Amino acid sequence: MPKLDQRSVFGFLTKPRLIELAANFKLAVPSNRPKAEFVDALVKRAPFDKVLALLSPDELGQLCRDHRLDDSGSEKQLLDRLLGQAGAPAVEPPTMPQGPRKPARSERPSSQAELLLIKPEPVESSLDVTTPQVDRPPPKPTLPQRPNPRREPDISEPAESPDPLSTPLLSRPVPTKQPRLVWHGWDTQELTTAVPTQVVEIVRPMLVKDRAGELAGIESSGRKDKSDSIPNRLIWTNDNIVALKTLLDERCDDGGYRYRHKVDLIYIDPPFMVQSDFLAQNSIDIDLSDEQGVQVTKEPSLVEILAYRDTWRQGLDSFLSMLRARLVLLKELLAPTGSIYVHLDWHAVHYVKVLLDEVFGYENFLSEIVWKRTFARSDAQGFNRVHDTILSYGSSAEVYLVPVMGPHNIDYIRSHYSNVDQITGRRYQLTSLDSPNPRPTMMYEWKGFSPPANGWRFSLATMISMDQQGLISYPRSGRPRFKRFLDDDGMPIQTIWTDISPVNSQSKDRLGYPTQKPVELVERIISGSCPEGGLVLDCFVGSGTTVEAAERLGRRWIGVDNGKYAIHLARKRLIQLHGQKRPSAKSQHEYIECEQCKNIERRERPARALGMFDVRPFTIENMGVYQRAEEWQDFQTQKSDYRDEMIRVFGGEPIRGYRLLHGQKGESWIHIGPLDGPVSISQVWDIAREARRTERRHVTVLSADFNTISADEHQLIARQLDGMRVTIRVIPAAAIDEIRRRIEHQITNPNASYSSTTIPAFYAPLAIVLRTESSGRLIRVYLERCEVDIESFLASQRPTITPITDGMSDAKRKKAAAEQARWSKRRKELEDWLAKAQSWRAFVDFWAIDWSYGERIGRDGKPIFETDWQSFRQKKAKGSDDELAFVAERNYDEPGRYRVAARVTDVFGNDGIATDEVNVE
Repeated sequence: MPKLDQRSVFGFLTKPRLIELAANFKLAVPSNRPKAEFVDALVKRAPFDKVLALLSPDELGQLCRDHRLDDSGSEKQLLDRLLGQAGAPAVEPPTMPQGPRKPARSERPSSQAELLLIKPEPVESSLDVTTPQVDRPPPKPTLPQRPNPRREPDISEPAESPDPLSTPLLSRPVPTKQPRLVWHGWDTQELTTAVPTQVVEIVRPMLVKDRAGELAGIESSGRKDKSDSIPNRLIWTNDNIVALKTLLDERCDDGGYRYRHKVDLIYIDPPFMVQSDFLAQNSIDIDLSDEQGVQVTKEPSLVEILAYRDTWRQGLDSFLSMLRARLVLLKELLAPTGSIYVHLDWHAVHYVKVLLDEVFGYENFLSEIVWKRTFARSDAQGFNRVHDTILSYGSSAEVYLVPVMGPHNIDYIRSHYSNVDQITGRRYQLTSLDSPNPRPTMMYEWKGFSPPANGWRFSLATMISMDQQGLISYPRSGRPRFKRFLDDDGMPIQTIWTDISPVNSQSKDRLGYPTQKPVELVERIISGSCPEGGLVLDCFVGSGTTVEAAERLGRRWIGVDNGKYAIHLARKRLIQLHGQKRPSAKSQHEYIECEQCKNIERRERPARALGMFDVRPFTIENMGVYQRAEEWQDFQTQKSDYRDEMIRVFGGEPIRGYRLLHGQKGESWIHIGPLDGPVSISQVWDIAREARRTERRHVTVLSADFNTISADEHQLIARQLDGMRVTIRVIPAAAIDEIRRRIEHQITNPNASYSSTTIPAFYAPLAIVLRTESSGRLIRVYLERCEVDIESFLASQRPTITPITDGMSDAKRKKAAAEQARWSKRRKELEDWLAKAQSWRAFVDFWAIDWSYGERIGRDGKPIFETDWQSFRQKKAKGSDDELAFVAERNYDEPGRYRVAARVTDVFGNDGIATDEVNVE
């Protein structure tokens, strides 16, 4: 039996795991050092028993199997068994040749991920063989088998390791290393720290009584309380790995972990890698006015774009590094009975399968689901790709799984359901009422029939009930049989799903999100893999399909995304779900046989309504947004070509001599804010204070994103800083592309003038105008107006126009002049439409009211917006929207002075807050 020594233990672990263990003992080994140095440091400076105590049950079990020890029992039993074996004399590892050696070509990872088949490791050796052997081709590895907790003790162990191909069936297989992917950066570890969480909004979905009327009231549910126990969370973060680390370290009041090893189901749909730069296709087309033919495009925010480009800077290598870092944290969040589902397309599914084998264990693989997402395509040579793949893994062998039933196929119906009820026309089959196993308590006589040898399948009370319902058949000869009706039965869903249609352009619930998945798809996964009341997590929430599906099925949920617009869409979907009719949980369909051709056709039957959805309150939170925004970047105080060109693209001129004022446009200063996060309140105050020392009283802040700054904050700045006005505008992704073109032009053609066909639109947050009326205890709030950023809107509608230059041919000059004439006419039409009194309403997508703003204060001392009322745009059919209610009312229970706040979100996901004080008599 092999002896257990420290080097054999540490050699079994991966380098990222060794880095983690070294950090626990504060061993200063740089992460770029070879794996052997981490092994040496742990052997010499870390107590062996304490290192073993940090290993997971899966790792302890694998060590037991590698050293031919019993791998059954509790974690403590495994630990005691290994420590007992460690008392034997240790086997010294073979001496490795020293000195530098130039790596062979086959050892160097290419830009494409490589699958390494590691040579099987001899049982008696503690040699680390994670470095591939290049002298000869490695033999085909033996894949590890799923552990069998009920296996009998091995009584036929050979004296020495035999040839794997001739090993007797009762012998243990030779332990092997699993196949592993190697790519650039595969052995690096992304360092992540938990950050404080800020709750910015608490949403309580409410019902609008009359959406079409001038005055739209609400039904008060009376559910508003000050409890902090809100289980469902929508989290906006610049990087979801920050949110995962924060969730992993969150603790309850009693000191225990809140989510570590407690998540029942994880479903993720990471951005598919498309095109050569692997950018996510997240552009959304929005119809503003059918009458005027006004359509705008919602581009991904700059934060999202930079995150994707940073994530996939090295293509597939970077993508795998990004995904692996998150999978490692997700594994720690999964409960012992939990499972994870990863939704992928053809680009990387084969690589991610091996990656999941490494992180979750080959033996914990559950299934590979093929979902037919489209009916026909013609985008590839040969056979066209019409499906996605969903890979699922369990956290352990005790994973929670229940069968999900679906309808039978037609051939099965013909062969098994040939009987038809003469009264109802329902098809059925006759099955035995005999129990398959001995049941002494079911030995009773039934209507003259003696009990079967094993007893009846059902109790006497159940038999009486079934007989009254006509579910028992009494043939002229033979024993009674059970009538199993076709529409009460089903067959377990298999791994090829062709019965769930994608979200297409005609779907009623289509949100314009390019990667939106149907709710039925995720509902099926949740139904089979998450117990009732369990917790579902999605850290790539996208359009919010997972959180809606979880809410429909009564599960708790957490949704995370790095795009504010994605969080806004998810919020809308959940509020819209509130009050909808809840369909029957059972599939409603019937089978009709044609009287002439005798074909059997399955038809959906209207589902029975089981009340209405009552969506539970949920929070909207920021994780890491404020922390990253507070980190001032180098270009704030240093000369930057990027910053100067950004100012010119905006239409201003760069200046020097100030710390936070980078340019000027007309009578306004310009400040270029962070690229990787929003502008924070503290930054706005610092910028305004520096501008105060000049003659100008206006400053425009350009940033990749922004946090909502209320009208009260703007008024406070103006009051304390001599009338200083601050305008915040969002840097669009198109501006970055334009700056890149300008800089490249300066490098390649330094003496040539630059002419651009792009005018990026820098959107500004909505400026909200409220009006309140009071009558006794009745308060009415009117959304009087939202100031639309007309300049940026017109810029977004401007098509690409070829500039007229001196060297143009007559034909090109004529064509360019025609383009400009068409745009001039179109611009005049849009300006006339914008000048209409109610045109601003087309830009409002959502607005909500907090009737007592400021009653709940967050950890940062800022008020938390509590949504008591909402009205929002709902898509009913193509070209048809529900009307928003622009006035709301509330009957207060108690008199007093209240602060009313309204949060308005436009169609681009930008939002703003306005407040007003009201007296209730």
